[in-house]
Amino acid sequence: MLRLLGAAVNAAGVLMGSLLGLIWGARLPLVFRQDVMRLIGLAVAILGISMALPFSDPVNTLLSLVIGAWIGYRLDLGAHLERWGKALEARVGQQNIMQGFITAAVIFNVGAMAIVGSLQAGLTKHPTLLETKAVLDGMTAMVLTSAFGWGVLLAAPVTFAYEGGLSLAAGLLHRILVGPLLTDVSVVGGVLIAGIGINFLLEKTAVNIPNLLPALVFTVILGWLKQHGLSFV
Repeated sequence: MLRLLGAAVNAAGVLMGSLLGLIWGARLPLVFRQDVMRLIGLAVAILGISMALPFSDPVNTLLSLVIGAWIGYRLDLGAHLERWGKALEARVGQQNIMQGFITAAVIFNVGAMAIVGSLQAGLTKHPTLLETKAVLDGMTAMVLTSAFGWGVLLAAPVTFAYEGGLSLAAGLLHRILVGPLLTDVSVVGGVLIAGIGINFLLEKTAVNIPNLLPALVFTVILGWLKQHGLSFV
């Protein structure tokens, strides 16, 4: 279907970039790869901060993060993903698979470009934004894969499913995921991305990103309530 073309192109860009990273990254010295990981952390932190800078509704943003973190903690999302990741790593004999997957999936999918591009593809069947994003994501995937290995590849089907779902539902969502609500989602997503960058820079899990993922759902709920007159600012 033409509505899914943009999502398919974007996923293909992630896949191609990841494959190039696997081929290219294995040839790089370990010390250089460690330096690259820190540079990625710096760049990702700056990207996240730039996304969060509008910060037009700090109360809703903080509520989304706190409620999302509480739900993530109660569901123990971080521990479940860590156990699954360690089991997978033990089976294939490679580390950082889960970290690479979560990092790539969040970076590629929580921004406004993914949402707006998917809605454009679904409504107009001309996926210009997602095609542009495919190039950017492919380059990012190449660098991430050189640092984390093939776990980044797993973000390709997630990207296709997420953007494809938004594209198919564009007729219902295009009146909702716009304006202040889209800004709120981008701000919360930016905070999560900045957290990923901080983890890179500190070389430890200072911010539990998996436990914060439910915040993306709650910011939509709070944003919808705000559109209907219930606001905390």
